[in-house]
Amino acid sequence: MPAVPLSDTLKQAFGNDPSRIEHTVSRVGLWRAQTPQGFPRPVLERAHAAAPADATDDAALVEALGIPVRLVPDSSRNLKITTPDDLALAELLAGDER
Repeated sequence: MPAVPLSDTLKQAFGNDPSRIEHTVSRVGLWRAQTPQGFPRPVLERAHAAAPADATDDAALVEALGIPVRLVPDSSRNLKITTPDDLALAELLAGDER
């Protein structure tokens, strides 16, 4: 699956006080998952049929089957459009002035 090494600093908040930092999470070995993620169709169909409720992408579904998933270094310019802010950024970068 395409991914980019994490460059942001991650903070873990306290469960009972989400505004208070509990600690800083090491970003060593952490990657941002990107799309598209590619898997053989039969594997992907099995993964979706057995989908755990907490899976957030196809790679997590395949991982839940016990199948190793490899990271392929990608560019941070490969934007994932998930939120309205993501779409606005993509439009800005594309020169779209809607």
